[in-house]
Amino acid sequence: MLGLLRTADEDAAAAAVAQLPPQAWDAILDLALRHGVAALLQRALRSSGRLAQLAQPVRARLDQASRAVALDNLRNYGQFRRIATALTERGIPLIALKGLHLAELVYRDISLRPMADLDILVPHAQVDAAVAALAALDYELSTKAAGGYDVSLTHRSLDTLVEIHWTLATPEEPYAPPIEDIWRSAVPAMLGDAQAQVMSPEFLLLHVCAHLAYHHLFALDLRALCDIAEIVRAYPDLDWDVVVDQGRRHGWERGVAAALRLARDHLGAAVPAGALAAIGGDRLEPALLDDALEQLGTMVDLPGEMRFAPNLMALSGATGARAKIEIIWTRIFLPRAELARIYGIPGQSLQMPLLYARRLLDLLRSYWRNLWAIGASDPRLAASVARNTRLAKWIAAG
Repeated sequence: MLGLLRTADEDAAAAAVAQLPPQAWDAILDLALRHGVAALLQRALRSSGRLAQLAQPVRARLDQASRAVALDNLRNYGQFRRIATALTERGIPLIALKGLHLAELVYRDISLRPMADLDILVPHAQVDAAVAALAALDYELSTKAAGGYDVSLTHRSLDTLVEIHWTLATPEEPYAPPIEDIWRSAVPAMLGDAQAQVMSPEFLLLHVCAHLAYHHLFALDLRALCDIAEIVRAYPDLDWDVVVDQGRRHGWERGVAAALRLARDHLGAAVPAGALAAIGGDRLEPALLDDALEQLGTMVDLPGEMRFAPNLMALSGATGARAKIEIIWTRIFLPRAELARIYGIPGQSLQMPLLYARRLLDLLRSYWRNLWAIGASDPRLAASVARNTRLAKWIAAG
């Protein structure tokens, strides 16, 4: 499937399609759907001139996938318009992150890039005001997803999740995103019919690479790698000196280098050799790059809680009681202001000690099945946990 997605190499894609037996396509399409890249696969096949040669049922499934993404994203951008309007009316600046930015301005076709949630960045001092603005739009806070860098809200009647960020890394991650520089370099943009700000192309690339490598330790899906390749394709004048300099100065050099290397090697992303060498991409260990690619390829088959809760994966790989306790402690004992925000009470309330007990119960309700699986050494998780541990040590060492 990676070979078919290499849109820059149409001859190779055409040859790959010609060699595939008809019975292989059901498996390929199932894989593409699980990884969120079915519409990209359709685009690549159309570009290579091979789409028309596929059986009608295969083409129908690809059409259906594209239409479903387009419909979901029309709803997403409709919700984003309401959110952006509400924040703007209250004088709260925002930067649209990841899928909102990518689908409209990078892929330039909202049927190509699914998004699981709507991510926005607001100034830390205005997070509470932003939460209040979304509450007025019928969103409520989620007690499940909170990790010291964002708050999550779900719509009471729609299947829409919004994450409000004030920074772009959890406190325990080994890099510090330059939030002031990101705000300073942000540019205005129209997303759907909503006015917002977005990151510069350079910081967009850095953020997508770092989110994949550091926040998730490559435990996402191949859509994340496609995002990187698409950013490089969409911005041929991208300032690689800025990418290299920011990667070096803020502690995210190795993770960015690994993500760029994988996108170049497996999707044909036109990353300049000089820039990749300057950020250390030619000095990466092949075995760990293989681990990263396998993590990308296989994590879609694990429970969502394991894929999207990095601390849970870290807990499963931690050795020794102290390491496990430190991970559990940071997950339960959030800062008072964040805990108060999640449960909707004043930060100085006398109920605060009781909220930590409630937080523990909420997390157990959400994750007990996966905690049991970890304790029981579920064979489905063992290989992923081992890879996760190796990748965490490797990334942190850089």
